[in-house]
Amino acid sequence: MTTAPVTTSRHRLRAALAAAALGTTLLGGCAVFSPVQTDYNYQAADGVNATFGDLDVRGVLVISNAKDAPGSVLGQLVNTSNEEIEVAFASEGGASEPVTVPRYSSLTLGEGEAVTLPKVAVEPGDVIQLQVTTAATGQNIVTVPVLPAMAYYSDDAPPGSPALPSDSPSAEPSGEPSASH
Repeated sequence: MTTAPVTTSRHRLRAALAAAALGTTLLGGCAVFSPVQTDYNYQAADGVNATFGDLDVRGVLVISNAKDAPGSVLGQLVNTSNEEIEVAFASEGGASEPVTVPRYSSLTLGEGEAVTLPKVAVEPGDVIQLQVTTAATGQNIVTVPVLPAMAYYSDDAPPGSPALPSDSPSAEPSGEPSASH
């Protein structure tokens, strides 16, 4: 009878399918222990997010090159209401001029809309308590980082801000005679 070779190849086929199914199940089970990053809220940028009533503050931070120097507030303001929202920022060193966010719209701070704090009371690399004030929610506090105007933020230094020290030696002669004679 010739059914023996057919039975053997059927057994092999079944064994191969069972091994593939088992392998797929085991390999697919690895994902069970790896959390999906989008399942968790996190700050994906340098700035801080906050919501105050109908105003969403996204990625807000302060650019300043030195302690007690002026600082630029950067970030995005999103108005989810049907009325304009006037927003003012302040810190220990003083307040900025208010900005107006149009209804159902957003305003990007730092891109054509400058918000400058007159004085930032901390060094770059530290954090400050930034007051965000609106008529509807009053005064709200958010802790934001203070970063120097370098790399990505090199064009965002506020007017009157001191220059950052250069890492390279000066190419200009100092005018002083050398003492190595």
